[in-house]
Order: sequence, then structure tokens, then C-alpha cells
Amino acid sequence: MERLIFNTCMAISYLPWWLLYAISSMLACIAFTFRLYRYKVVMENLALAFPEMTVRQRKRIAFKFYRHLADSLVETVKLLHVSDASLRKKVEFVGWEQLEADRDARRSVVLFLGHYGNWELVPTIVWAIPDDYVKGQIYKPAHNPLGHTVLEKIRSRFGADNINQEHAFLHLIRAHRRGILTCTGFIADQRPNGNFLHWTRFLGLPTAYTPGGEEIGRRIDAVYYYIDIESIGRGRTRLTLKPVVPDPDEKTYPVNVGYLRMLEQTIRRDPALWLWTHKRWAGQLDHEFENQ
Repeated sequence: MERLIFNTCMAISYLPWWLLYAISSMLACIAFTFRLYRYKVVMENLALAFPEMTVRQRKRIAFKFYRHLADSLVETVKLLHVSDASLRKKVEFVGWEQLEADRDARRSVVLFLGHYGNWELVPTIVWAIPDDYVKGQIYKPAHNPLGHTVLEKIRSRFGADNINQEHAFLHLIRAHRRGILTCTGFIADQRPNGNFLHWTRFLGLPTAYTPGGEEIGRRIDAVYYYIDIESIGRGRTRLTLKPVVPDPDEKTYPVNVGYLRMLEQTIRRDPALWLWTHKRWAGQLDHEFENQ
């Protein structure tokens, strides 16, 4: 069955873009109209993050979100087959020349981003990163073996290393000790697991986070950047590289919190492109934030 599904995904990846987006529009309408795939979670999260909005306004965001989610799904499947030439027309890079100075200074790089836009397109940044860097992305293995196989194939097609989050610390420390320059992406906006949690306010809510990216960056003398993802038309994405601005009010992990502030601005600019289906604040809102 897994082989059949994988082969079906491969067959779908050969479909032209216009047909894939037609399928996407149909899927989005069905999901929104019949309140499928975590509709309740989406509306609850939007109500928590944007209490000042009317229900009608939040439903408008939800509809746009499901359209974006469906587009991301077909675009991700398309990555199994799409040519680099076709993909280069859909992704625009801004500000990546900054890395040349970091390379010349022999500084490794930590890239922060969120589950915003179609983050599966982010591995295309290898085209914009100087060759001297070993490129990598931290990932959490999918529970479903088929999903893991498909995503592994997609995420490795551009030449970046897929680094299991459980091994990321030692992997990057060892590379640093060997004098290897690394440029590594951290998606750091989901509800964290484990006990090493810190707290801040994110979208106005008490929110837990893990400071793994900053902890590793300190030990490898890294430069920190944020990848600002922006939709510039259906199927077209702009990836802008911005230095992380540390939060002046945060004493322990100012870079990590500074990244969250920048992601927050991106989400408020166009809320529909964030992944509202994950239970970001589940079990957190009873936390005694003021006592931390």
C-alpha cells in the first residue's frame, strides 16, 4: 500500500501546474465548507491570536488558510519531479549576498524560520548560499514511514543535509571543531516537547519555546538570520534574509525571542500563511506566566 501511495504521488507530480492548482482549489473549498481537517483547531487558534477580530473576519482568514494549505500540498508533491528551471521561476531570493561576508569571516550561520508559507520550498535556498558552507536543515522524523520517505526525498533533492533534531547538537559542534562552515535551518515555532522550556508572549499569548537554535549558535560562534517568507502571487514565494534583531527585554535568550518577534510581524502581515492547524497553545494557557 505504501508503494502504491508513493507511486501515486510520483504520478501526480508530473501533472502541469495549472491542473494542480485547480485540484488545490477544489480541495480547499471542500475542506472549508465541510469543516474538515482540524477546522475547530484553526478557528480556536485564530480566536486566541486575534480576539479583536469578528468571527466573519476570522473565517475569511481560515478560508484563505485552507487554500494556502492545499496549494502547499500540491506544490510539495510537485517537488518530487519539478525541474530546477521551473522552480527557479517560483522562488525569489532577497538579501542572501550578506552570507558572503560571513563566509569570508569564517562564521557559521543559523537560519530561523517558521511554519509559514510553503516551508518545503525553503531548501531551494541552497542556490543562494555560498558553496563554502555545508547546508543542513533540522527535522523531526515523521511518524508515518511513507510520509518520512516522501519528505526525505523532497528535502534532500537540493543537496542539503537532513539532520535529525536529536543529533543536531553533536553534529554541528563536531563540524565546528573540524573547522567546517555550516549553514543550518531551524524551524522553531511549534509547541515544544521536553522539559527545557522557556516562556515569552507570542501573538499576545503566553507561549513556550525551546532555545536550541541559539544554544547551538553560541557554541559554534554563529551569525543568526531570519528567513522572512512572503507570498508574491499564487505559487510564487519570496525568501528574504534578515539579521535577527535580539529582543532588548529578554536577558536569557534574546536572539531566540527576537526571532519570535520577527515571525510574529510576518504572521500579522498575512495571517493565513501560518500553520494554524497545529495545537500551538494546547495545555499552555493555564501556565502561570507572570510567576515565571
